[in-house]
Amino acid sequence: MRQATEKSFVLAPAYVKSTASVSAFNTEEKQWNENSHTDSQRRVLHHSIIAFLVTAIAAQIPSLSFSGFLTEQPFSRIWLLISDSGAQWGIVFILLLATALVASKHTGLKVRTFKAVQFFTGLFAILLCFALVNEFLTKPAVGKHRPFIIKLEKEGLLVGQKLYNKGGKPERTQFLEKLFKENANHPLIQSVHPLIRRHWEAQTGFSFPSGHSQNAFLFAIILGYLISELIPNGRRWIWIPFLWAGAICLSRVALGVHSPLDITIGALTGGLIGGLILKLGVINKLIR
Repeated sequence: MRQATEKSFVLAPAYVKSTASVSAFNTEEKQWNENSHTDSQRRVLHHSIIAFLVTAIAAQIPSLSFSGFLTEQPFSRIWLLISDSGAQWGIVFILLLATALVASKHTGLKVRTFKAVQFFTGLFAILLCFALVNEFLTKPAVGKHRPFIIKLEKEGLLVGQKLYNKGGKPERTQFLEKLFKENANHPLIQSVHPLIRRHWEAQTGFSFPSGHSQNAFLFAIILGYLISELIPNGRRWIWIPFLWAGAICLSRVALGVHSPLDITIGALTGGLIGGLILKLGVINKLIR
């Protein structure tokens, strides 16, 4: 009995030492993870600031405005394709890819499914919330007309305020469709690329700020963080989402559906919202 007691006294310090070592290791690992997250956040935010400044400056180039709306302009369809990648279905497709990336970092079918649903619904809700606020509160409050509406008004084809006095988007779209048919022989209408004309018919909301630009920069910050955290050597590729976001902003000016100010403020608000979401740890909670 005495020998057993003595042995337990001998083992106790070793056990305490082992427990302390494990605790210290866990603390160091937790601290390392926190530092890693902070470093990723800092890198992403630095990229977002640079991307915003470059986009805001590029948007001021006079030749960019309406550089992609005529049939004869070689980049019209490319600008439209870029713009559409930041629309509803483009965002959903990219969101699905991001969801697959998050799910792949977990093990077990149940866990992967849960994490995929959690991430997709959480991020979709965030994007949808700010998009709705912009579309139904901010834009109507400012009431700024789109550049192509102003252009049509200068050509004497419509009165902008008459269009915006229509009940809602469906009524405005019908108004524009009828206008384009009745004035099919007008030089401007004839020269507009058919795909761009249909795009104009759908873009009957107010102009300021750009919803595409806001969503693009908000989403780019989140994507940049996911790339940095979940892909090996991902920090090398953080710039890709911001290149995409900047291109979307510029495409809106080229298509004539937004002014440089619209996309600049849209990108700024999207960047600020994305940065706040990142700093609050919302994305970490969705992916861990």
